[in-house]
Amino acid sequence: MDVRHLDPGADADVLIAGAGPAGCAAAIVCAAAGLRTVLAERAPGPAARPGEALHPGAETLLARLLPDGFADAVRARHDGITVGWGAPPRFQPFGRDANGPWYGFQADRQRLDALLLERARHAGADVRHGCRVLEPAVRTGAVTGVRLSGAATALRTRTVIDATGRARRLTRSLGLTGPPRSPRLLVRYGYAAGVCPRRDAAPAIVADGSGWTPTARVAPGRYQWMRLDFVPDQTRRLRAGPPDEFAGLRPEGGQGGGCQLAAEPEGGRAGLVRGGRRGGIAGPGVLARRAAGPAVRLDGGLAGRGGPGPGPGGGGGSSLVRVP
Repeated sequence: MDVRHLDPGADADVLIAGAGPAGCAAAIVCAAAGLRTVLAERAPGPAARPGEALHPGAETLLARLLPDGFADAVRARHDGITVGWGAPPRFQPFGRDANGPWYGFQADRQRLDALLLERARHAGADVRHGCRVLEPAVRTGAVTGVRLSGAATALRTRTVIDATGRARRLTRSLGLTGPPRSPRLLVRYGYAAGVCPRRDAAPAIVADGSGWTPTARVAPGRYQWMRLDFVPDQTRRLRAGPPDEFAGLRPEGGQGGGCQLAAEPEGGRAGLVRGGRRGGIAGPGVLARRAAGPAVRLDGGLAGRGGPGPGPGGGGGSSLVRVP
């Protein structure tokens, strides 16, 4: 049976909100399966952003999503990470098999996102940049479509996938998210240029009594630092500047090379801004009150989300799926 004709009355079989790695992956799989797929993204195109680190396990998935390869998005590789967690820092390898050590990646997010978008288009997805997802259209308790910016009527679709990450645009509208389960977690980050042999060997994450500090070489001659402080009060002054190990490097973006905190009024969200550029943050840990509701189901990070991670997007993709 041709899946394109399962519901000829709908405008699309699948509407995916958000064109980050999770949204693009969903679009690639759906479009390749012959589903009429719309990928809506409010940004005009891929942009530079933090979140370069990829675990070795991502290689198999990316190889399936990008059969032509993704080597031009890789800026550095490493076979483990240095961890300081209640003890002096020590190197922990990712592992190995008969083919040798397993290697993680430091990827150029802008380039990786562009490759995934290109693949989604090639698979047949209708990619719409500058298109904001406003709210789901609900009829008799079921999600029947989505209202998009610039459109007079809702786009009718059999399935809706919410891959908007921490914004949770569609799930907020349906009341499927839960209250915060932790204080707001605030992150500062920055970049520096030069040479740091310690980080050339492996990235690191070091914990102390007040937070975590991940550091890494993200490209030849370019390094990133992040600082997460466990502070429930967002007005408390965060520790400024890069860690001591980057003292000999040249900070990017001005004194200290860090991004300043800018909180948003909507609950559970904040941003990091320097010179008009938005950076990454970790919001509060959340746990949805329900994993499913009438005609919908929550998957991935929207059902439960904790603290920050070093991977793309920081919180991973999530989906809101209409149940037939």
